[in-house]
Amino acid sequence: MLPVLIIDTLGLLLAAAGFMMAFRQAIVRRLLGQDMPETDAAGDEEEDALTYGLRIGGVMTMVFAIALAGMFTLFQLS
Repeated sequence: MLPVLIIDTLGLLLAAAGFMMAFRQAIVRRLLGQDMPETDAAGDEEEDALTYGLRIGGVMTMVFAIALAGMFTLFQLS
């Protein structure tokens, strides 16, 4: 049962990190030392490569964490 708890905790941490990368980019950008892109008069932010990279990488990390923890747990408990 201990390996399941360890892997599930790791999966939870990875899913939280992925969520922060994808949807809370200001926090991650501050950790990386990058500024948020400027907003224009219409309120649209200028999209840059880091924004797209964080979105894609964050969602991929979340999906990987959920799949890893879920499959490991199901295989161990079956």
